[in-house]
Amino acid sequence: MPRKLSVIRNTTLSYAGQAYALLVGILIMPFYLGHLGAEAYGLIGFFSVMQAWLQLLDAGMSPSLVRAVAHQQSLPTEERNAGHLLRSFEIIFVPLAVLCCVVIYAASPWIAVKWLNAQVLDHQTLISCISMMGLIIALRLYSTLYKSGIQGLEQHAWLNIANVIIATLRYFGGLLLVSSISNDPRDFFEFQVLVGLIETLIFAARAYQQMPTPHLLSGFNWALVKPIIPFAASMSLTTVLWIVLTQIDKVLLSEMLLLKEYGYFSLVALISTGILMLANPLAQTLLPRLTVLMAEGRQDDMHALFLSANRFVCTVLFPLAAVIGVHAEPLIYAWTGDHVAAQWSHSILLWYSLGSAIMAASAFQFYLQYAHGKIELHVWYSVVSAVVTVPVMLLAIHYQGAYGAAVAWFALRLVSFLIWPPIVHNRLAPGINGRWLHDILRISLMTAIGIVISEPLFRMIAGDDRITTFMGLAVCGLVTLTLVAASYKPLAVKIFILFSKPST
Repeated sequence: MPRKLSVIRNTTLSYAGQAYALLVGILIMPFYLGHLGAEAYGLIGFFSVMQAWLQLLDAGMSPSLVRAVAHQQSLPTEERNAGHLLRSFEIIFVPLAVLCCVVIYAASPWIAVKWLNAQVLDHQTLISCISMMGLIIALRLYSTLYKSGIQGLEQHAWLNIANVIIATLRYFGGLLLVSSISNDPRDFFEFQVLVGLIETLIFAARAYQQMPTPHLLSGFNWALVKPIIPFAASMSLTTVLWIVLTQIDKVLLSEMLLLKEYGYFSLVALISTGILMLANPLAQTLLPRLTVLMAEGRQDDMHALFLSANRFVCTVLFPLAAVIGVHAEPLIYAWTGDHVAAQWSHSILLWYSLGSAIMAASAFQFYLQYAHGKIELHVWYSVVSAVVTVPVMLLAIHYQGAYGAAVAWFALRLVSFLIWPPIVHNRLAPGINGRWLHDILRISLMTAIGIVISEPLFRMIAGDDRITTFMGLAVCGLVTLTLVAASYKPLAVKIFILFSKPST
């Protein structure tokens, strides 16, 4: 029971922290669009894509550190050596960070002139902004490493307080800058460099405090690093393939679309990424706990926790994605106040939101393999998915542009979701697939019913103004979510008992 409560507490804290960062980002981004213009906003979207691709430099070391530190928590204090491992990884990251800065700086003129299709921003401005992107990404490379160590220690409360502080500084500070001081995109990216430096120093200080490290020059410990290499290599490969799956469309569209149109597409990408990220807080608390349960030989408890977590995520994400997709145009207009952006992106957002919810649910198959320490299946799945995704996306974007990318995104996610989970379940956890499938079908059906029932309510509430539109969307979401949650039998029984009690 204490451990179950710990998972609930940590998950709640993680959701609170990351929900704040996500919501603040989503709320403020339209102001960036208004103050900086569509092209500069498209440049920010391109930075997000570049940042995702350069996560490859991590080479699977950060998730490996989470796992290694989590494993060590069951050892006697005198046998723990997380600090030595952290310092070894720090040393490995030095050439990677330098490479990131140098390559992006050297490539910035070509990207500005040959790749991006800007009509308003001049080439020198683009070159300056792109050059700074390399430095920001290098700093975040290190901050992610330190966060991983803290996550492995399961210090989720502190981690999320720090994330809230950084998110506040990043978004509200950026808003103050572009609204009151300067709307030059170069100043915006200079500010992001400063925030990245502060973020890295904060997490580094905490990691050093909790995991004392040896002297810099004598800190590399090959004996500690060597056993982690196979797992890190597997994680690195899966990361490469994951980025190909999730970012190939954004890369191709950054070259095909005008930078202004790519700014509109970035709104879609932000929402769909937000849907994916909603499962991250749970994953941060779930993965260490699943790993510990497996290490203790409590496989049944691990599977029960896995199914409960999957049920919770799908209960939240499926209704949310459906409401966003069905009401995409009024949502984007209510969010941005930009009719052009809403009209351009509404048909695209429909398929991206649904596909992102499916992809978030699909990630649970990786969590199961991660806990077992057997990710070979995931590697093969990722390879096959990448081999299929790349040509499909190339053809879809070539013939149908952004809309083709959206439909292909949804279709690829749906097909893989129908095929892959039963394979993983039967291989690693025989007996759970029936319960998993029952949850998925129930949640999907009740989501569809909820959307149909709530549609008249939306039309009744939503007017021409943005506030009533938001109110209508909120009612739709609440009705659909309530219907899905109430369809879960144990919860329904509890509600029935609660309301059937005689008053005293």
